[in-house]
Amino acid sequence: MRFVLALATLLIFSKFAAAVSVEDDVQRYIQIFSGAKHLHSDAADTFSWMGLSDTRLFDIVEKRLLEDADASRDNRNERNRVARYLRSLGFSGQTKYEPTIKKFLGDAGYDRFARVALQDLPDYNKWNPIISNRSSFDPKFSDNVNRVANMLRSDDLLLQRVGAKRVYFDSKDDILLELLAQKLRTNYARTDLNDRERSDSVAWQAKALGSSKNDKYVALLQEVSEKADAHVRRHAKEALAKYYGIRSR
Repeated sequence: MRFVLALATLLIFSKFAAAVSVEDDVQRYIQIFSGAKHLHSDAADTFSWMGLSDTRLFDIVEKRLLEDADASRDNRNERNRVARYLRSLGFSGQTKYEPTIKKFLGDAGYDRFARVALQDLPDYNKWNPIISNRSSFDPKFSDNVNRVANMLRSDDLLLQRVGAKRVYFDSKDDILLELLAQKLRTNYARTDLNDRERSDSVAWQAKALGSSKNDKYVALLQEVSEKADAHVRRHAKEALAKYYGIRSR
């Protein structure tokens, strides 16, 4: 059943695969969240990399959250759907939703989702304009590839991590791998990776690049596995072992 629902969502998204503008993207999501609830979870899962902040859309998501939160507590699938509404408000980057999110702090069913949403809010306030910036889109590539490219080109290590995860889980396009390699080559030698989140961002770059299984990146991964911060080194070594069968002595 889950496959059928995911397929239905995919068909809706493919209909609008190459949106002409951010407005087209917004209207696509308004259509989804104004319709059947069984499509909402899969759609909400994409907000972390879409770069959308339009309150016309997220007002609908907020309304769904407030209407369904109490009635969904005893049904795991329904509760997970509502939890995604909470996370979505964080991905909006809109501070107007902060009071709504805070209502769920201390709530046994939704507290952890509310806390993460509050952490996401200021990040996505900065990131969404970067992710959705169509002035840098290359028409040779899909919208999704262009969004990930925007993430990887940014100077924000944590946004680069979001982009690296998209490469790891989904997009292995050559342009993204090249951007990833450029960032990894520059970032692994940084002296400010003592913060775990920052070092984790670079570790994801190594992990994502390795997942391409492209031999042209072996030398870079070996360099990283020998010279980088300990956390980054470990992930580079794991990538070499997992994807290339190369194990360090």
